[in-house]
Amino acid sequence: MARIHPDDLAALGLADGARLRLGNQQGSVVLTARAFDGLQRGVVVVEGIWPNAAFEEGIGINALTSAEPGLPNGGAVFHDTAIWVRGA
Repeated sequence: MARIHPDDLAALGLADGARLRLGNQQGSVVLTARAFDGLQRGVVVVEGIWPNAAFEEGIGINALTSAEPGLPNGGAVFHDTAIWVRGA
């Protein structure tokens, strides 16, 4: 499930419960949209620790992150990953 602001869903021509494809240069994944107005526009939140098998195409959310250390001093990059969003 991907939490996304209702206005962002509307701008994509989608509604709560729609299938979304989230992606970037690393890869893409398909998730179900959950409208949530507790987010800023332009932010998508995918909560939980799910195995690859829990995703529609067998590829998990980590497909969107890099194994490279985050700048400027290392650390995980999964809290700040740029993506695009479209209907699946």
